[in-house]
Amino acid sequence: MLIDLHAHSSEISKCCEIPFDEVLRVTLENGMDGIALTNHYQKRYIMDNPPDDFIERYISEFYLAEEYGRKIGCRVFFGIEVTMELYPSVDLLIYGADPEFLKKHPYIYDYTQKELYEAVKANNGILVQAHPFRNGATVLDTDYLDGIEINCHPLYNNSYSDEILRIAGEKNLIVTCGGDYHADTYRPRCGMFLPDTVGDHRELCSYLTSSGEKKLCIQEPNCDEYSVLCVP
Repeated sequence: MLIDLHAHSSEISKCCEIPFDEVLRVTLENGMDGIALTNHYQKRYIMDNPPDDFIERYISEFYLAEEYGRKIGCRVFFGIEVTMELYPSVDLLIYGADPEFLKKHPYIYDYTQKELYEAVKANNGILVQAHPFRNGATVLDTDYLDGIEINCHPLYNNSYSDEILRIAGEKNLIVTCGGDYHADTYRPRCGMFLPDTVGDHRELCSYLTSSGEKKLCIQEPNCDEYSVLCVP
């Protein structure tokens, strides 16, 4: 099954233009089998308010999307896209951590990269840098990353796949792929091919960190065609 590992819904991610039910329908219409719902988690969404209410809504949004996905045959995995105050031009994706992770760590946007990495690892998750090189963002300290992402968002002119693959090979990092879908452009066909047996966030994380070749589906920006790429 082909899973886009980076997608949003409008109830949580204010920059997304459609709710989760439309996101899932568009996913199926474009030949994919599911998404990782990686909604934004950042300080400007919470401001100076206690984060408890936002976290409850964040978690509820995932469970609602997961349940709707079961009804229409679209797999939904839990993920988080966090923007830290120390690195405002960099986004980091968390896979494998359960939804309760946010209740334990409500202020992850104030963490250092090392603190975030250690918190994620303690919750049996992995940390992946989203869309490196976009808007001039550089790759963070790879000692505190598990992976980097090839991103196919159409608003940006390049997925930087060659450079990302080079860095991943040199630093022994996982390579993921996603569309960063916000419904502000056409829906790219992209993601990672997963075995049908991968059923939840823990199994997703286990597969991402397992040895052996993985297959990615990549649709470069402003290109109608997509390609399948095998990565170690």
